[in-house]
Amino acid sequence: MKEEGTGKKFRLIVRSAEEAVRVIRDKLGDNAKVISVKQVGGEGLKRFISSPKLEVIAQLVEENTKPQEVLISPINNQSSIPTSDQEKTEEVSQTKKHKEHLESSTGNPKVEINEASGKTSDNYKLLSKFGFDSALLSDIRSWSNWTNLEKASIAEVLKEITVGLSDRYRSINELPCTEKVALLGGPGVGKTTTLCKFLAHEVFMNKNLPSVLKIENGVPNPDDALRIFCEVVGVTLFRESESIPEVDENNPLYLDFPGLGLAEMDEWSDANHVLDDLGVATRILVVNGAYDRTIISKYIRSAQKVNATHIAITHFDEMTNSTKLWPIILNSNLTPICICNGQNVTGDFSTSVLNQLIAKTFPEELYSKGFASYQR
Repeated sequence: MKEEGTGKKFRLIVRSAEEAVRVIRDKLGDNAKVISVKQVGGEGLKRFISSPKLEVIAQLVEENTKPQEVLISPINNQSSIPTSDQEKTEEVSQTKKHKEHLESSTGNPKVEINEASGKTSDNYKLLSKFGFDSALLSDIRSWSNWTNLEKASIAEVLKEITVGLSDRYRSINELPCTEKVALLGGPGVGKTTTLCKFLAHEVFMNKNLPSVLKIENGVPNPDDALRIFCEVVGVTLFRESESIPEVDENNPLYLDFPGLGLAEMDEWSDANHVLDDLGVATRILVVNGAYDRTIISKYIRSAQKVNATHIAITHFDEMTNSTKLWPIILNSNLTPICICNGQNVTGDFSTSVLNQLIAKTFPEELYSKGFASYQR
């Protein structure tokens, strides 16, 4: 492990590795070094809509020139000063416990790396060793700049992959949500829990008054848990379409369907007829992100029967990384709408899908090694 040195430490809260490298280079200079990287999340109600971010601890050696003012706050400075993109810095206590955490988080992963140059002999094998999905690696190897990435430092590889994936994500045709929204998916994927998260977001964040229509469509669809939740948040639950009130931007309607069997194409076709009759334009396919990629792909193909427009990912917290989701999302022709963690109806819910995916694409150890090689 590299020795920490005696310079001042600075704490940055950023959204990506690329942003951290840019801020460190621009604001602290070339002699600054990263000594710790870890993922952090929001607190309280903010956790429902905020994305995980990266906490980067950088050290400025004593002989280095002073960083530009009012950009990042030293750890021993108790004031909060805006960093890039209006992120706020926070005080970091220099207690013995925190120091031990910093030391432990800089441990090197057990891979063969040329410490003198910061380069790997085979970046493909390195990424594969850290759990990168094979389909995603195949896509990355087809990129025009892969030849250069094979010989680049791991920090450069992380940056270019982040930029490449972000650019490809932003090229997805994003469809807006309409006033009528249906959530569809297989049994047990967390569809009703996701609906509750949507309702909480509408009520507490958007200050809207949504309604819910429970659809059975020939399949039993119990409403006990959903009914109780609706009563708590002040949302009216309907079981007959003739009873629903007028729908508009401030009074959206959400439709809850029973779980649709993966091989039951008739169920998907029948659901499509109901959606057409009710004039529902936004049709969200809810998939369990922890499922095998082939199962998720089959659900996406089944969802073509209901002309699905969006995709929501659940059980995101159960995944070791998000690399298997990239090829699925980029090739599904569905607009990513949200990421859900946990099965608590008031648990994490984020519409910042790109940030969530990027934050879970690279393991913390790989981030740390990447930042370390950037400093060399």
